[in-house]
Amino acid sequence: MYFTQHAYGEVLMLLNLFALTNDPAKRIVRFKLTEEVQTELSGSIIDQDGTFDAVIEQEIEFDGKYKPDAGEALYIQNYDDIDNLENSIRNPLGVEEIEPNNDFFGSIKALFSGYETDSGAIKILIQYFDKRKIISTNGLSIFHSGDVYKKIEGVGISIDTKLSATLVGGKLKFFSFHLLRQIFDLTQYYKEATNDDITEFAALINIKAESEEELVALADSWIRRKISLIQQSEILINVPINQMKAVALEFNIPFVTVIENEVEMISLPREKADLKKLLRFLDEDYYRSPLSNTNFVTNSKREV
Repeated sequence: MYFTQHAYGEVLMLLNLFALTNDPAKRIVRFKLTEEVQTELSGSIIDQDGTFDAVIEQEIEFDGKYKPDAGEALYIQNYDDIDNLENSIRNPLGVEEIEPNNDFFGSIKALFSGYETDSGAIKILIQYFDKRKIISTNGLSIFHSGDVYKKIEGVGISIDTKLSATLVGGKLKFFSFHLLRQIFDLTQYYKEATNDDITEFAALINIKAESEEELVALADSWIRRKISLIQQSEILINVPINQMKAVALEFNIPFVTVIENEVEMISLPREKADLKKLLRFLDEDYYRSPLSNTNFVTNSKREV
């Protein structure tokens, strides 16, 4: 671990910055930083680490259903660090540097850094990466310096001011399930929806099920997991139905709505295959490749 002297005399750890990507050939890459940038970045990330821990009053084990309130954090014990983020922190120079181009920056899912604690464990500090934080070479990007605006040369990113999760000793802590599952595959860590959960889902104000009993009978393990994830993500609350409908049309997903009591509702298909397509869509399993403009189903990368 490298250290530098802070302006106020305190010793500051110098942290490295990495990206976790969707590219299987370059899953983890490293940003090459100037000493000045590394020093400022390290101070910011260490502050974020302190803030993240300071707001946690209670930790609740994640089951895929509970939505934390203010002051509560979720955690997964014995999380499998399948991408070996810890090794990147321990051996940063063994990690390939990032390719400075728009396409590769578009594959970033998360930024992370970390350090060795007093106990010898590695604490990994993780930020979800929003693609809107890419400073692209497409068009003209400018920044203010002195009393004028100057052109930004080359691709870049804007780094967030808060952490999305921490991982230390196999314990993964986070506040937002929706953000975290865009970074990691959490499939093995959540529970299936119960019959009561399915009934509650069918009774939502914007969901129309012809028969709750029929839906329960139709629900296999896959459907129960998807319903649990959709409920946890709150996508049915946060995304307007007209917006869902427009995207569903683009991906050729069966998306029928009905209006009852002046409320537009999503009509759940009674055929299992169509129901699964709709649930997969509501769980955001579809995406469009930025390179080929081809529609894919995540995980399998099967063309739609």
